[in-house]
Amino acid sequence: MKKSISPPNLQFNVRSFHPKKDFGWSGLMFEGDNRGFSNQPSNKAAITSRIWHRFTLDTHNGLIVDKTTHSDPSRAPWAKKYRTYDGKLAPKGSIMSIKKSRSKSGNYQLQVNGNYGGVNHAMPGSPELQKSVGTSYVPTLNVNYEIRVDIDIINQHIDVVTYVTGDGFPNCEAFVIDSKGQSVFLGIHVRKGAAPVSLGMNLKYPMIAGAIRLPIDTNGNFKGNVGDEWARKQKKSTMINFESIQTWNQRFLSSNPDHRHCMLLERFSVDGCFSDLRETIGI
Repeated sequence: MKKSISPPNLQFNVRSFHPKKDFGWSGLMFEGDNRGFSNQPSNKAAITSRIWHRFTLDTHNGLIVDKTTHSDPSRAPWAKKYRTYDGKLAPKGSIMSIKKSRSKSGNYQLQVNGNYGGVNHAMPGSPELQKSVGTSYVPTLNVNYEIRVDIDIINQHIDVVTYVTGDGFPNCEAFVIDSKGQSVFLGIHVRKGAAPVSLGMNLKYPMIAGAIRLPIDTNGNFKGNVGDEWARKQKKSTMINFESIQTWNQRFLSSNPDHRHCMLLERFSVDGCFSDLRETIGI
């Protein structure tokens, strides 16, 4: 007979970052994050993000027990000092709604809807405008997310469905961490367009969509394997293929953060501009 499990606390992370050292000519050469995709914690020197947003979900009570939205320091190309965004200049993150229900068998279903947004206040006059009138002429980087969590206490697994939309720029990554610190990718996104156009249009571009299954122990921590539910549906299979969390994460960690992104708008380069054509003709 299986032991009953403890509904866990899960930390969800959604972050926006630019993988290059700078945003290129269309981004006025503002400083980027100079890194690839990562599922390491924010607040580390090598893992910076333009905006990082995380919250901890108490799945038993359906409550958010911790939430942080922050921008790592950045510097304008004409400035000597790094600027830290806090107070009225800090990015904003919100949990718009939390829904919780339980089935007759005792399983938990939760849905969290939230968003975050922030402005590059290193632009001239932007901090003064934000502090005085509460807005800036600089377009806001916007990201929205919906995360669904289904905890099966009988079969001892967690299903996580993730939808992330937004401006489509810059790159985005999402992952979940259990109470032991095990981190599992939920999805990644390579930027589209360029900063002034993509951010200014205030789109709800589909950026991340994923569905995974995570077997858990009686304490609600990940056992070490992950199954791709969407891959199962695409194959029209009745069985989920499981692989180790390490193998799953490595697939995302080794992904090219510039994949099929046309570099003309950033670097005056045609790299990535004809990716679809090259794949079509097989070169």
